[in-house]
Amino acid sequence: MKPRGLLGFILGALALAALPGAVFAAEEHSLLAPDGTLHVVRAGRAVDLGVAGASPDDYVIDWSARSQDNSLATAIVPGTDTGNYKRNLQLAFDEQTQTLLVLWTEEMSPYSQVRVGVLHEGAWLNSGLLPNHGISGAYNPRMLLTHQTVSHLDEHDNVVTTTSSILSVIWWEDAQYGQARYANLFLDENGFDPASLAIYDLPQLLGSEGETPYGDVPSGGYLFPTLQADGLSGAVLASFTDLHAQKHRVVRITYPTDQGKPSDPTSTNWKRRHIPIVGVTSEGPLPMKVKKVTAGAAGEDSAVSTTIGSGYRPTMAWRDGSALRYTRLEGPDWAPVRSIALDDAMTYEKALSLVTGMGQRN
Repeated sequence: MKPRGLLGFILGALALAALPGAVFAAEEHSLLAPDGTLHVVRAGRAVDLGVAGASPDDYVIDWSARSQDNSLATAIVPGTDTGNYKRNLQLAFDEQTQTLLVLWTEEMSPYSQVRVGVLHEGAWLNSGLLPNHGISGAYNPRMLLTHQTVSHLDEHDNVVTTTSSILSVIWWEDAQYGQARYANLFLDENGFDPASLAIYDLPQLLGSEGETPYGDVPSGGYLFPTLQADGLSGAVLASFTDLHAQKHRVVRITYPTDQGKPSDPTSTNWKRRHIPIVGVTSEGPLPMKVKKVTAGAAGEDSAVSTTIGSGYRPTMAWRDGSALRYTRLEGPDWAPVRSIALDDAMTYEKALSLVTGMGQRN
């Protein structure tokens, strides 16, 4: 049986494609690098962004960087000047490798995919579409940079200690199955090429695979998987709903610290150094108290955020009209939904900050 979410995505995408002259809102995000360089990326139609070098009606991702000496560099991220709408822009910068990363979702009706662009030493690399199972919808990607101390043996069997820069990406995908997917890229080992992203089905890493019945699970409860760093260890926490197991799970993802001997073609540790080690840190029932959202909706009115706190306990928060509502996993079940009223003094951003802080401490 085809998942409810995938069927809804297909119908929505076809309806979207049928809109004559449809124009979508532009997005802009900025990031300050440690050396003081201000990076700005914008996504939208070339004509609306005032970008030359592309067809006016093409949707592009435009990048600019202003250095401390006030010099300005600009470019269209290669491969983004197409008729496909781009959204969910995110930026990250890895100081260790001096690398800028751009994440976005690209709509290629009737399906969508997550893409990653990498800027290193003045050159852009743009990933191909991340693999999927036929027609699919990719929703709410999130990326996270972490660093893990690892060691290997050189040709003389001396121990060499290094620090890996690891890009992690998570998103929800509706395809043959509805599930959270996870991708990683070791920036300093793959020539900074996002085409080297390794991709995993998160439930499958836990031995959970098969049919994913949506039932009455509110869409806000599964469409927003989340990544969070686990302290300074380099480990990553992923919070997601496993529809096959009918559970909400928080897992800890790390990688082997003993990488073996790269010059030895038989070194098992070296071959397995990028394979994630995944363990469940907490789990509970499906989050049935979270609101329903439209799969392709954007903005704070539709987003559901998750914070992972003490004991790997998740707190989920969302906007509901003039209130911010939240629930958290307390023992074997989700707590009653609690609220913070929103007004001029208590803005959405302030209320979300309060809930996030509470979730992190508790």
